[in-house]
Amino acid sequence: MLNFDEPVVRPATALRTAPRRRLYVFSPLPPQRNGLADYIVEYLPMLGADFDLCLVAEAGRAKDSAEALAGVPCTVIDEAAFLARQPEAGAQVLYNVGNNGDCAYMLDHLHRFPGVVVVHDVSLFYLHQVTLQAERANGMFHQWVRDTGYDVPADFVARDGSLGRTPGLLYQECLMVRRIAASARGLMLHSRYAEARFRGGAFDVPLGAEHGRPLARIPHFVLPPAPQAPDTAEVLQRFGVEPNDIVLLVPGFLTGNKMLYEVLVAYARVKPGLPRLKLLFAGEERPSEYAVSDRIRQLWPDGDGPRVTGYLDARELDILLGRADLSFVLRYPTYGETSGILPRAVMGGGRVVTVDIGSYPEFDSPLIAQAPVGPHLVDELARQIVALCAGLPTPVERAARRAVEAQRAQTLSPAALYPQVRQLLDEAWEVVR
Repeated sequence: MLNFDEPVVRPATALRTAPRRRLYVFSPLPPQRNGLADYIVEYLPMLGADFDLCLVAEAGRAKDSAEALAGVPCTVIDEAAFLARQPEAGAQVLYNVGNNGDCAYMLDHLHRFPGVVVVHDVSLFYLHQVTLQAERANGMFHQWVRDTGYDVPADFVARDGSLGRTPGLLYQECLMVRRIAASARGLMLHSRYAEARFRGGAFDVPLGAEHGRPLARIPHFVLPPAPQAPDTAEVLQRFGVEPNDIVLLVPGFLTGNKMLYEVLVAYARVKPGLPRLKLLFAGEERPSEYAVSDRIRQLWPDGDGPRVTGYLDARELDILLGRADLSFVLRYPTYGETSGILPRAVMGGGRVVTVDIGSYPEFDSPLIAQAPVGPHLVDELARQIVALCAGLPTPVERAARRAVEAQRAQTLSPAALYPQVRQLLDEAWEVVR
C-alpha cells in the first residue's frame, strides 16, 4: 500500500515513459461550484500529459464543462457517449467521489465499470440522502409513463417501479462504503483516519494490491499561497472589512454540519467587549441545511451582525483567508474533512480553530488550536477569540508565519503528489491486465 509517509516507488520521469492509455475520469467538473471539481482540475494537466484523457460529465453538463476546460489536454463527453463505448478494451476508469449529490450520477457506472476511486469522504450521509430521494422518485416513473398511455415492456421495469439502471439504489453510509470497496479496482484516501474508518466500513472486503484493490493514502493537495492580488483592498472593502478590524472567518460552503450556530453564539458573547471584532461567513449559504442569514437577523435585528459573503471564487477566498485573524474550520456530526481548507486557512498566517476529531488532528501547525466537541465548545470558541485579541501579531510576525506554512506545504503540492497518483493508477492497471 502506498501512503504519503513513504517515498514514491518510481520517479515521475520513469512513469511517463509508459505507453499512453485512455483514462476516463468521472467527476464533478467546472463550472460546477463543487470542491471536487476544483480538486480534479489541478491534476488534469498532468493526467493529460500521461494519458489519452477523457472526462465523463453528468448528462446535460458536457458542453459547459468542455467550454470551461478549453486548453486542458482532454476531451469531454457525457454519460451516453461513455456507455456507447462500454468502455473499449485497453481503457482505465477513475472516479472522484465525495459526499454530495453531484456525485450520484456516477454510482451505477462505478459498479458496472470498475476503476480506481478517489474517496474524499468516508461519511457519505448526504450522498445517501440524495440516492434515497432518487429511489422514491424513480419508483414513480413507470406509473407516470403508464398514465400517459404508453405501455412499457415488463423487462424495462424494475420491481420498485423504476425504469432501467439508475443511481436510485438503497445505500446507507457504511453500505455505500462497502459497495464502493467491493467494486473498486484501486482506492485513494486522504488520511490515516479516513483509511481506518473506510476499512471498518468495508470490514469483509479484502483491500490491497494482493487482493486486486491497491490502496494508497495520498493527502489532499495544498496549493501554494497566491500572490498578493492587485484588488485586495477593493475586495475587502466590498465585504465591509476595514483596516482596523479584527476579522473572524468561517470559510467554505455554509453547510449545516459546520457548527455555524456555535460560532454565532460565541461571537455574540464576546462582541460587546471587543468592538473591533467582525465575523464573516465566507461562502455560499445552504438555507435548507442551516439558514444562517435568518439566524443572524434574529440575533442582530438592527442589522449590525455578522455578514454572509455568498459564493466566492478561489481568489476572493484567498484574500479573505489572508486577512483573517482567526478562522473557524469546524465540522460535526459528519466530521474528519480531509480537504485542503484547513492548511489553506493556515497559510494565510492567521490563527485557526478546528475540532479535535476525525482527520483534523493529523494536520500539525502551531497556528492551529483544537477544540473538543461537546457541551463546552462555545466556551472554548469564546476563549480563543479573547486570547487572539490579547496577542495580535505584528505584520512582520504574520509574514514570517506565512513563509513557514508555505514551505511546509511544498510537499503537499499537486505536482509533488501526482507521482503517487500515477503510481496507484499503474498498480491498479497491472492488477487487471
